[in-house]
Amino acid sequence: MASGSALIFDEEMSRYKLLWKEDRESAIATAVPERLTVSYEALKTHGVTQRCKQLPVRQATEQEILLAHSEEYLEAVKQTPKMSVEELMAFSKQYSDVYFHQNIYHCAKLAVGATLQLVESVMKREVRNGMALVRPPGHHSQRSAANGFCVFNNVAIAALHAKKNYNLNRVLIVDWDIHHGQGVQYCFEEDPSVLYFSWHRYENQTFWPNLPESDYTSVGKGKGRGFNINLPWNKVGMTNSEYLAAFFHVLLPVAYEFDPELVLVSAGFDSAIGDPEGEMCAIPEIFAHLTQLLMPLAAGKMCVVLEGGYNLTSLAQSVCQTVQTLLGDPAPRLSGLTAACERSAGGYGLCPLWGPCPSPRAPGGPQTCRCSDDGKAATEAAETLEFGAGVLGPSALIRY
Repeated sequence: MASGSALIFDEEMSRYKLLWKEDRESAIATAVPERLTVSYEALKTHGVTQRCKQLPVRQATEQEILLAHSEEYLEAVKQTPKMSVEELMAFSKQYSDVYFHQNIYHCAKLAVGATLQLVESVMKREVRNGMALVRPPGHHSQRSAANGFCVFNNVAIAALHAKKNYNLNRVLIVDWDIHHGQGVQYCFEEDPSVLYFSWHRYENQTFWPNLPESDYTSVGKGKGRGFNINLPWNKVGMTNSEYLAAFFHVLLPVAYEFDPELVLVSAGFDSAIGDPEGEMCAIPEIFAHLTQLLMPLAAGKMCVVLEGGYNLTSLAQSVCQTVQTLLGDPAPRLSGLTAACERSAGGYGLCPLWGPCPSPRAPGGPQTCRCSDDGKAATEAAETLEFGAGVLGPSALIRY
């Protein structure tokens, strides 16, 4: 019986940054190196790293990267270490919302390699589960394109690697990042051996990546039809209640029927309160509960891989909550839960596809943050977020 939780981190993956000035409205500048180091230091400060089995990071091989990417794209990225700043800028402009640096190819190979190290350790039952703190993230990158801060698709490569090397027939990928992981969807939309679930800001296709295939009607193609589940949020300001409702009403019934042999989590913490991209109101403790709900699946074989998260304090808290739960700590009590907002699942459009939907929010009573059209409630909540006794306090303190 496997025991213990792995943690994979290498500061080397923080050694790239934006080399030029971007338009102030661009989100690219939020993808800072500190995202990685702040998360690890929070774990270290609160004694979490000492409780984990820390695994070494390796570079992915070209053959491993080619599981999910084309040779032409790999060859193009391989040229970036030799490029000038001007050439890097021009190369970046070929893709959407991504920047390249002379070190990013090296870092991207480490990110894939770290993810594969975690999967191998879990599949060999050297550990029960674990988390890989990686950078750059991966869930937006596509077969022949970088996209959304992502170069290589870490989780997609991990799923393909696990299927190939461990003869897996059922892999579950849960994506709780605030952006749709379209790269993962494209990779597996015709594959019935991979069940992909993503919730994300959508707002009727007005939120990035602005794709019609991010809507709930995209359920897979061919043999993969029914194995892709999108839960698009058409409002901001979602709370713990909406996140739990999404798991209990949509994901978990399907996941248990699917009965995965491995669970991979694209863990984007831009879905936590205070994040400028997400504008949501779910506190970091919610990720302890989401993690705990997934742990009984696949006999506990669960690999959590960092994706987004751009409020450094909220990110650090969320990472700590996740890793503590992987280690077996009980999830902290959530207070102030109310009925889920009726608009939380893109209206009731999901009902015909996925069964019962959450009940409308009850009028009156305590409400921590209403789902809203303009993000005002989420902004106000973020401004009042306090971190009290530190990253691992019993709950984020929210006052209105």
